Amino acid sequence: MNKDDLSKAVYEVHGGMSFAEARRVVDVILDLVKGRLMKGEKVLLSGFGSFRVARRKDRKGINPQSREPILIPGRRVVTFKPSKNLKSI
Repeated sequence: MNKDDLSKAVYEVHGGMSFAEARRVVDVILDLVKGRLMKGEKVLLSGFGSFRVARRKDRKGINPQSREPILIPGRRVVTFKPSKNLKSI
């Protein structure tokens, strides 16, 4: 499923809304979620799951061409933990 599929689902469920308005609704929701995650906040969607930002540590790697050891810098990643309702599917 992608953003366009979500927009179509909103459009089909809500009869008084155009497809363009449904797309804007989905964009606003996703922008809100992204904004909260960028601030480091946890986003909880009851019955679905929660998203949070985790910090990955620096790690050692190997350059596949030269076989030289390299340091792969740490970064921030988004993690998802499904709700208990989704775990039974």
